[in-house]
Amino acid sequence: MIEQYQDVINDFGADEPTIKYAVGVLTGHIIAGEKIKLACERHLSDLQRIKSDPEFHYVYDAERTDKIIKFSTLLVDLETHEPFKISPYEAFIVGLLEGWKEPETGGKRFDRAIISMARANGKTAVMALISLFNFLFGQPKTNRQLAVASADTAHADALFKYMSSQWANLAGGTFSKMAKQWGIEYNQREMRIKSQSTTMRKLSASSSTTSDGIGHFSYAVVDEYHLFKDRSFINSITSGQTFLPYSQTIFISTSGTDVRSPMFADYKRYSSYMEQKTWREIDNILFLAWEQDNDDEAFGDPSIWQKSNPLFELESKRKSAIPKMTAERDELNSQGRLPDFLTKNMNRWQNAKENAFLPVDLLTQAIIPEFNMQGRDVYIGFDYSQTNDDTAIAFVFPYTDDTGNQKYHLYQHSFIPLAKLGTIEAKEQRDGINYRDVESKGFATITRDRFGLIDEDEVFNFMLSFIEKYDLHVKAILYDQWGTGTFIRRLDEVKNEYLIIPVRQGIKSLNEPTKFLQTAFIKSQITMLDDSAMFGALSNAVIVQDNNGIKIDKNTNSAKIDVADAIVNALFEGMFYFTSFTNAPDEKNKSPFAGMNADEVNDYFMNDFTF
Repeated sequence: MIEQYQDVINDFGADEPTIKYAVGVLTGHIIAGEKIKLACERHLSDLQRIKSDPEFHYVYDAERTDKIIKFSTLLVDLETHEPFKISPYEAFIVGLLEGWKEPETGGKRFDRAIISMARANGKTAVMALISLFNFLFGQPKTNRQLAVASADTAHADALFKYMSSQWANLAGGTFSKMAKQWGIEYNQREMRIKSQSTTMRKLSASSSTTSDGIGHFSYAVVDEYHLFKDRSFINSITSGQTFLPYSQTIFISTSGTDVRSPMFADYKRYSSYMEQKTWREIDNILFLAWEQDNDDEAFGDPSIWQKSNPLFELESKRKSAIPKMTAERDELNSQGRLPDFLTKNMNRWQNAKENAFLPVDLLTQAIIPEFNMQGRDVYIGFDYSQTNDDTAIAFVFPYTDDTGNQKYHLYQHSFIPLAKLGTIEAKEQRDGINYRDVESKGFATITRDRFGLIDEDEVFNFMLSFIEKYDLHVKAILYDQWGTGTFIRRLDEVKNEYLIIPVRQGIKSLNEPTKFLQTAFIKSQITMLDDSAMFGALSNAVIVQDNNGIKIDKNTNSAKIDVADAIVNALFEGMFYFTSFTNAPDEKNKSPFAGMNADEVNDYFMNDFTF
């Protein structure tokens, strides 16, 4: 692979820090996971685009990268008090963030960056370096507003103190003249350059008022991004950057355990761009994720832990860390807390809820880009809401893939009430789901009812229209009896040919379809689209059990699982599609052609009358 990039290697030199790291990764001399390999490939191909793609409006300034790396030699390692020595992976980050620029304005190419790695890998040090450089020498030359921020004061403190401590060392030595002439001063909340009207502020979501924005920041770092529950604070930072040509916001974090967080949504989205190599669609976004490629690597050769711990490229760091990490893994595993290790040390997103129904990696692996529903057999599950819950219709499509494997594709549409919370903003914040985005992608309908209630007619008409639009062969409609009487009676009147099955919501009834769904995910027999409402419901679900088996439930009122309930209902009968079994009640008065479409009824009578 590396031969195809020989031109840019020659142009910039094999020792240029970003080139050296990218080549090391792609040749296997530096151990890295798939997402970092793709990031390195992206960087080299983008360097080629400078000359070959007239629509690519960015250049790479290797001299600027070199200037910041030289600046780093003036800093100290605050743990050892030795001179700071930038590591290869840190130099790679510096080069990508600071070297790429828009030549007409001189502004940075990447106005957004999401950077993730395991804990204790020097992210605070490298962010302090970049932040301090931008504070002193960034753009514009005057009236700069900068910020370091996090979800709470403690995490914001860590980065701000590291940066201000570095400045204190410089002000007392190399840059003492600059400190006096420029009028640089700092306290526990901010750093200022009086002569340039420039301020670096420390911010936290827990102590900031965000309704009207909190500044126009040309540069901001958001630390421990995974801790944020919603985007309100983040939007208050980025909203003021719209007309700032030099702006850049960097989100840096270890992975987390709440898949409703905005970081996980970004992680999924940008991972998809990288994996499909469609990164030209996000030319202004930098995405770097140092992570293990799967959870099982936690028990593999510890040397490959460098995938999530890039500082392992330093032999001294690797030798001292591996024994401690191995001991921590074994201890946490013995306590049933392995997800803690996977998240913090392997940088793997986890569903760390106690008794979680499904882990994050199984859900992520099930996502496919598209599915043709036209003319397929389908089982429909229905979960009707109370005032505050969503109403969900699940469509479960049994199918056989190109290799002959029996699978089930999951699709859903949710109806979102606002009666209790009043506004969609409040509903989104409480549930941790961006319903407006889900609606824009066709997976939901937010009520327009003036009382905020779900319109049963709208739900009824949607289902029948959906069936007609895709010419679906309805094998059965399954529903929770509670509160659905009118809906089902109407359906039975207009579609008597449908097999309609009530599903009791006790463990005895739900045990089998619940286990079936769980096992099907494990066996990679489930596919679904990138639908955050469905993903959220399945990740929110926890297992409850008694002597009769298991079923899914939720551990908080705001954890929406309505979609998951509807899927389990559909599988009460759908799990038997590839067998001769059924859960359908033996109803003497039911049409003998229930579950058959018109073509199948025709075939039944015409098979013996061929000409």
